[in-house]
Amino acid sequence: MSTTAAVFAWIGLVLGLGIAVVVLVLFHNVLRVALEIKRYAADVLDAGVGIATNLDGVDEAVRTRELATAVPPLAVAYLQKLGKVPG
Repeated sequence: MSTTAAVFAWIGLVLGLGIAVVVLVLFHNVLRVALEIKRYAADVLDAGVGIATNLDGVDEAVRTRELATAVPPLAVAYLQKLGKVPG
């Protein structure tokens, strides 16, 4: 191998190493941002699950409202039957 070929080989190795370092730095930056997005997505999922958990009792609240609105007419009818309220 000639001296010129050896010099070009070393230049190629140094340039290749430099490019590899640049690629690793860029990959690290992309990976860091991707992991941050993953953490934000996990926070959003936790919040969504919390909201869904808080809404589990909505059906019971609707049923309670139906029962509560049915009580006054029944109470009036009961009192009228007892003769306590003129009807």
